[in-house]
Amino acid sequence: MTYKVPLMLPGTVERGAVLSQSSLRELRSYYRALGDVNRLRIVQILVTEGEQPVSELARRLRISQPLMSWHLRRLRRAGIVRMERVGREVRCSFDREKFAELNARGFRLLMNRAEAQA
Repeated sequence: MTYKVPLMLPGTVERGAVLSQSSLRELRSYYRALGDVNRLRIVQILVTEGEQPVSELARRLRISQPLMSWHLRRLRRAGIVRMERVGREVRCSFDREKFAELNARGFRLLMNRAEAQA
């Protein structure tokens, strides 16, 4: 199944290109990654305070290291968070460009579907 989605700047709606299955899967991963309170809290910390070590995020959210790693893996696969190893420490940062791209693509998809149903 494919949907028509415009290739335009956010805030404008026009019918256009077809969204591929891989793009739909990427959007699904993006929205699912944001569908958990702990992952939203992780994103909020990274957005407001910048790069953080995994151990610090786990301490602040009061969750175990394995559970933190699981949440971060979901965010990384969705493209929302970048991870980098520095010595023995793994540091996380928010990927603003990828987040903005996925957010705009999701907005265009939803607006195109709403327009088609009107």
